[in-house]
Amino acid sequence: MYYEKDLYICTHVPFNYKRIFDMKINIDFEILTQTNMSADDFTYLFIIYRKGFNYLNNLNLKPNLDELQKQGYIKLGETPDNHVIRQEFIDLFVSDFDSMFAELISKYPMKVNSSTRGVRVLHAKDPDAMANKKAKNRYKKIVDNKLYKHKYIMKCLDKQLLIERNNLEYLQNLETWINNHTWEKYENLDENAIQKDPLKPRITRSL
Repeated sequence: MYYEKDLYICTHVPFNYKRIFDMKINIDFEILTQTNMSADDFTYLFIIYRKGFNYLNNLNLKPNLDELQKQGYIKLGETPDNHVIRQEFIDLFVSDFDSMFAELISKYPMKVNSSTRGVRVLHAKDPDAMANKKAKNRYKKIVDNKLYKHKYIMKCLDKQLLIERNNLEYLQNLETWINNHTWEKYENLDENAIQKDPLKPRITRSL
């Protein structure tokens, strides 16, 4: 889902902006959801990132700059042209998929011991192995080269591995795990409740 912000500025449009009679910024709504940014927050940061400082004079943006700095997206200067956009924001739309998949491969258990089937291999060790090709292609379609989506999935996987650490023998093959979006089952679990009793985690959901 995308949120469209119309900017009535006629100029050369960099990156993924579209030049017509006005400028339209297509903001991935998932970015706003995952980062708790407002549309104004994202638009302001992106304009600063592209050094379009003069655009700000024509817009009525109300970004929460203190919060954006607290979250590590920007280092504030005395004036907009002295602001510095940090990598945390750039990573929302510029990323290296191979590195993301390699992180998934390193975190997801390669093999588990089953009480009935012995050792079960869940994926190949090498991210570029042919045995991982289907899983890699599927994961690429899901994250769409967007680091924030990958980070969300990694966070969910961390929760799953914490909860299921005594039952890893039932862990799915990596390709099946990706195809079924299994991480979504752990999305809203309360991390604090899990960590209070690490041996017997109490699963609660945030409403």
